[in-house]
Amino acid sequence: MNFTEPVERPKSLTDLAVERIRNAIVTGPLQFGQALSESGVAAMLGMSKTPVREALLRLRLEGLVAIHPQRGTFVFQLNETEVAHICQFRSMIECEALADAMKHNHAALVQALDRCLDDMGAAFARNDHAAFPRLDTEFHSALVEHCDNGYLKDAAKLISAQITALRYRLPVENEQVTHCQDNHQVVVEAIRNLDTRRAQTILRGHIQSTRDAYLIACRSQVAPREALAGAH
Repeated sequence: MNFTEPVERPKSLTDLAVERIRNAIVTGPLQFGQALSESGVAAMLGMSKTPVREALLRLRLEGLVAIHPQRGTFVFQLNETEVAHICQFRSMIECEALADAMKHNHAALVQALDRCLDDMGAAFARNDHAAFPRLDTEFHSALVEHCDNGYLKDAAKLISAQITALRYRLPVENEQVTHCQDNHQVVVEAIRNLDTRRAQTILRGHIQSTRDAYLIACRSQVAPREALAGAH
């Protein structure tokens, strides 16, 4: 045994609850607007209500859970205006992050994006449409992760989980999904050629074009009124 290696601390029940609930919200088993209860979620996870209560409070900070006094706790849900606003905010953050990353970490950014394009191409070649939400998230996350501005990174975290949840609800054969790789390739070529203005313009248009697809995704889900409802 190497005593110089740091000991990995086991995850707390709260951390495990956060991961499980977040994944259920982001990937879809829990639907937009669905009622949650501490007792119902605790039973589902096989743990007490205390870590679940703490987990729901943390997920509220990520924008994935809404807690309404006297009404209960619900999976987040966006209306048409909120979808428009979140797309506008995302566009502002990613376009600025792209320019900053091109200035400070151009080579690493291009390398990361090329790797994303390769992974996307491989997924499409094997008709693995289910992998697209994860790969799309990796692509857009790379733009932010390679920028040098910590404030932009923090701002992106405010909506990252919600955007990922929206991606997972797009139909696998949605036109926005099947043509997304081409849009990404054009953005990467502009970045590779150090054409910041063109890269930002294409990225901005690409992000705004997702608005209608996200609206459809939001409307397609009707949360079951009784699922996981109960004591709060």
